[in-house]
Amino acid sequence: MNQVTTVDTITRRAFFTDFVAPGRPLLIRKMTADWNALRVWDASYFKSIEGDLTLATKTGDVSSGNRKAMYLSEYVELLEEYERRLKRGEKPPAPPYLHDVPLFYLLPNLVKDIETFPLALFPKWYWKNWHNYIQFFMGGTGSLTPLHFDTLYTHNLFFQVTGKKKFILIEPEQKTNCYIEGWRWAKLDPSNPDYVKFPKAKEVKPVEVVLEAGDILFMPSGTLHQVHGLSYSISFNIDWHTPKSAKKGVLSLFEGAPRNNVYYNSLVLLGVGLNVPSRIIFPYYKSYLNYVS
Repeated sequence: MNQVTTVDTITRRAFFTDFVAPGRPLLIRKMTADWNALRVWDASYFKSIEGDLTLATKTGDVSSGNRKAMYLSEYVELLEEYERRLKRGEKPPAPPYLHDVPLFYLLPNLVKDIETFPLALFPKWYWKNWHNYIQFFMGGTGSLTPLHFDTLYTHNLFFQVTGKKKFILIEPEQKTNCYIEGWRWAKLDPSNPDYVKFPKAKEVKPVEVVLEAGDILFMPSGTLHQVHGLSYSISFNIDWHTPKSAKKGVLSLFEGAPRNNVYYNSLVLLGVGLNVPSRIIFPYYKSYLNYVS
């Protein structure tokens, strides 16, 4: 992985043939340029649509931090104050991070802001009620998700809507040099590697990608990634499987994956592999949307 290929748009055939099948990451710059979300998703917008919705934010290390329930409007106001203090040159304590939240399932009216959605980039099994699989992220400047790979060995399409994020990507084949702890979190910090403590990390060849509003990043199954919030940021992703990656996910039990992972991967394999309709699978799968966070 010398660099990440960048395009403005791509056909379904080219995406699956040239990137999904060989496991190559891809940055797509302009496919969502017509989304209303790019123009209206600001702090006041999210405060206005909240209702009485409370969400679980994470304080401290995302991989093991404590949860703190907050109204969405309360959280947005906290982020606004944090960003104001940064601009004044202060060093306020880091705010919580809102990540991996199934917000579109909770607030389905958000879907109108991200149409026309690029369904061609997903297997057709996901096309019906695709928005139910979205995981939402909102955070401030300096937010950090430590190096990890996605727990089910899914492919990942990540959509940046507001602000900037930096991704540090590492190929799955380099996982053994990243000092994985437990199942999917790495001890290695690729942005500031300690080669004395982690000597095998010298073999790692990370690649950096900066996402701006309107960008889509494709990360193949098993790709390790560390994520840095470079500004106030709003984004979301969808984890998804092909039959090949779903089988890999099921077999991950023999690599030490949690048993819950085998359950969720088996459900999706029934869908993408055996064409069991998503309306039958999703009621059993939807608990994953909270499990992952």
